[in-house]
Amino acid sequence: MIRSSRFTSFGVSTLLFFAAACGQMPSSSEPKTPVAPVSLGSDITKIDLCQAIPKEDMEAIMGRRLAGAPKRFEYYDTRGTSGCWYEGKKDSSGQAYYGYVVLTPVDVYDKQPLHRKLDVSGIAEGAYFNNGADTRQLWVKVNNKVAFVVANGDVENEPGQKAMAKLMVAAIR
Repeated sequence: MIRSSRFTSFGVSTLLFFAAACGQMPSSSEPKTPVAPVSLGSDITKIDLCQAIPKEDMEAIMGRRLAGAPKRFEYYDTRGTSGCWYEGKKDSSGQAYYGYVVLTPVDVYDKQPLHRKLDVSGIAEGAYFNNGADTRQLWVKVNNKVAFVVANGDVENEPGQKAMAKLMVAAIR
């Protein structure tokens, strides 16, 4: 029996080593590192979420290491937004992994075209999942001052998105 457990430990360790070497993590999970304080001013486009959100948090959601540095991202053709885009390393079959978090004015939250909307309780003033143009998105409204969206695809992780949303709400001042 001792040999079996040693072999199993060795096998698991080897698997984790090769997964890390290939740029992937064993599986997606929930982010845990706090987001740096995000001070709202009169112009949210000046906020750099790439500096505020730890890359480890987005890697946890995607279950992948990042392929490069996070990039500033404006929500698709929507003025007055400020966000960050994360690109994960592709897997061996060429599957893409990505994620983004974007601050938006509250009216963007209110005017989303809704497809398969699912209300979410326990996150800020209001939150819902929605099938957006590119992936399943979690939209959150904070104190009628600002909203934000957390998304990741092509492999979804709704628990990870909720955890990121809670970290963002805690960071917004």
